[in-house]
Amino acid sequence: MLASDIIDRARLVLNDTDNTSYRWADSEFFKWINDGQRAITLVRPDASVSVETMTCAAGTKQSLPAGAIRLLDITRNINADNTVGRAVRLVDRDILDSQNPDWHSATTEQTVKNFVYDNRVPTVFYVYPPAKSTSKLEIVISKNPTDVTVVGSTLAVADIYAEPLLNYVLFRAYNKDAEFAATGQLAVSYFQAFQAMLGIKTSKDVGYSPDLNSKGGNPNPAALQTGGV
Repeated sequence: MLASDIIDRARLVLNDTDNTSYRWADSEFFKWINDGQRAITLVRPDASVSVETMTCAAGTKQSLPAGAIRLLDITRNINADNTVGRAVRLVDRDILDSQNPDWHSATTEQTVKNFVYDNRVPTVFYVYPPAKSTSKLEIVISKNPTDVTVVGSTLAVADIYAEPLLNYVLFRAYNKDAEFAATGQLAVSYFQAFQAMLGIKTSKDVGYSPDLNSKGGNPNPAALQTGGV
């Protein structure tokens, strides 16, 4: 879906279809669409997901690539010839700490067997055994959505988020004229619709955290109770 699809829909609702005297400029819509995509991704990390191959830093501590918001899963090793390698399993840090307190200083190996993730530090994870600087992993990450800059820009979020994104854009448009009671109320109603469609919960991110979900996107009962899908 393109930015123009959201803008055209918004103009219809706003009764702003006369292209000789637009009330709201395209440049404003670009900003609101970009803000809306980030707001959606903040609540639903799977809205802007990417599967990538990353080269590890030597040792246990690893940082996600630039633009990543949080880790969703690590699936497998990628061999030097780019063929797929051994699966990587999530492990509780307490287990490694209790069984091998010196695991951070163990000998580096090419193949990673386990990873540790703490939801409180979403862009950092640890691997065991310590990786070599040539080790590569296939990771699943949530990424900061790419901004739209022209009407022909493709949206970074999936098409299924078009309706909540439209509601967010309408909220921002009407909020611009919020000094008028009627438009202020419309702004609030569209923002509430945006929230309702996304099912916002303050602990939503926990439902996507690898330290709760050993099967990637499938949450366990604890994750369900804290807002997972």
